[in-house]
Amino acid sequence: MRGVQQKRVALVTAGLAGWLVLTAAGQLPDHRFDALLQRGRWRIPVPNWRFFGPNPGVTNTHLLYRDFCANRPSIWRDLEVGEDRPWYGLVWNPRNRAPKSIFDASQRTIVAISSHDTGQRVTDTSDYIFLSRYVQRHAPHEPGASETQFLLVESKALDTSNEQITPAFASERLPLPEFSER
Repeated sequence: MRGVQQKRVALVTAGLAGWLVLTAAGQLPDHRFDALLQRGRWRIPVPNWRFFGPNPGVTNTHLLYRDFCANRPSIWRDLEVGEDRPWYGLVWNPRNRAPKSIFDASQRTIVAISSHDTGQRVTDTSDYIFLSRYVQRHAPHEPGASETQFLLVESKALDTSNEQITPAFASERLPLPEFSER
C-alpha cells in the first residue's frame, strides 16, 4: 500500500513539475512554444502570464496642466500624482489607487482618441470627466486663475541621453471651481 501511495505522489509531483516547465516555456517572449502548446487533440492548458502582457508598454504618460490668469496661459507643469512608495509598498500600498486610476484614465483617453469608432466625443467619456475634475480640484493652481487646461504627453526613451516627447491630447479650457463660485 505504501508503494502505491509513493507512486501517486511521484506521478503528481512529476505532472506538476512538467506543467511548471511548460508554463515557463509558454512565457518566453519569442512565442516559440505557443503553437506547440496550443495544437492537437491534447491541448495543454498553460496560462499566459507574459510579463507586461502581450504588448509591453514602451512609453510613459505624463499629465501636464496650465492655468489661465486674465486670459493668459501659464507654463505647462507636470502634475505629480504618485508619492514615493514606502519600503513595504510591494506588499501593502493602499495609496496606489489614486495614481493607478489617473494612469488608467489617461491611457483610456489616449486609446479613445486613436480609435474613431467610439461613437462619442472624447470630452463626453467618463475618463475625460475624471481627469478634468482631478486637475480642477487637486492641482495647485496659481492665485487669480480662472481656468485651467490639461495635456496628456507620451514620452519614449530612445537611448539614455535622448527622449522623444509627443503630445497626445489637450483638453478644453476648464473653469476652476473656486473662481466660478465667487
